[in-house]
Amino acid sequence: MNKTQSKLLTSLKAIIENNQDFILFTHSNPDGDAIGSILAFYYLLEELNKNPTIYMNTPLPYFYEFLIKKELRLVKDVNRKYKVGIVFDSGDKNRISETFDVKEKVEILVNIDHHPTNNNFGDINIVDPKAASVTEILYEIIRKLKYEISLNVAECILTGLITDTGSFRFSNTSYKSLKIASELVKKGANISKISKEIYEKRRMSSLKLMGISLSRLQLYKNIGWSFIEEEDLKNNNASHEDIEGIIDLLRTLREADIVVLFYPYNKERVKVSLRSKKDKIDVGKLALKFGGGGHKEAAGFQINRNEINSYQDFIKKIDEYINSDEWVFTYK
Repeated sequence: MNKTQSKLLTSLKAIIENNQDFILFTHSNPDGDAIGSILAFYYLLEELNKNPTIYMNTPLPYFYEFLIKKELRLVKDVNRKYKVGIVFDSGDKNRISETFDVKEKVEILVNIDHHPTNNNFGDINIVDPKAASVTEILYEIIRKLKYEISLNVAECILTGLITDTGSFRFSNTSYKSLKIASELVKKGANISKISKEIYEKRRMSSLKLMGISLSRLQLYKNIGWSFIEEEDLKNNNASHEDIEGIIDLLRTLREADIVVLFYPYNKERVKVSLRSKKDKIDVGKLALKFGGGGHKEAAGFQINRNEINSYQDFIKKIDEYINSDEWVFTYK
């Protein structure tokens, strides 16, 4: 641990020890790492006899409900100022809410993240792009601050590790990730149980959407792509949380080096999820081109519907960019 990291952790410990009033944030439509991070720290703060609150403006995905061990203090709006705010797994504070600036809602803002595109928006920024997940960072924080890791905290941390490493299949899986996972198992966290909750308890509506996306799957050169429309959600009584995981199913396409999934974000905007299967294609940089962000193998962005003539045309734009001199320059 270098001097800068040591100083940051000393500051964070002082904030935790000297305050009671915390509000925890993550990005909208949270994934497993976001949910695992925010719940792990919520349970930790409660175990330290603090008063944490979670802000979440979108529903908690049903396949992560197994992590909820007690009634949580949840708010959908922030109608007062909190002493300390902590943001997890968000490279940009604007991903938290479209209606308010998170910095205006707290006196002290802590930013804990692993996105390479993070713009260090906090008063304290603990950002490690080399970490496989934010929960991996949290494990190190808790250990170095000498707090106890309970079973509840361990399960949340392991959930983030499992989901952000693709069950330890993605290239971000490191010796450190596996060592932390083994330590969490020692604490009582069960990899098999967690994996079954996340991946083997899908609703019928989710599986229907998977079928629709597979039936529409196309290949343009080395880009596999598909789409889901708002009408598909209505016809199958599905919600946006049922879309999670579909892009990783498309990622298994043998002929593709990159896969793309278009789906509705709201009435005006379309979400574009990206996954890379080839080392030289960094979809995090590709997402930045369109105002989004993410990691080398997994990223995404949003785009106005009126900016898309057709999905096929947009895929051609992505292909042109990947093969352009500009892409080669940014990759170097």
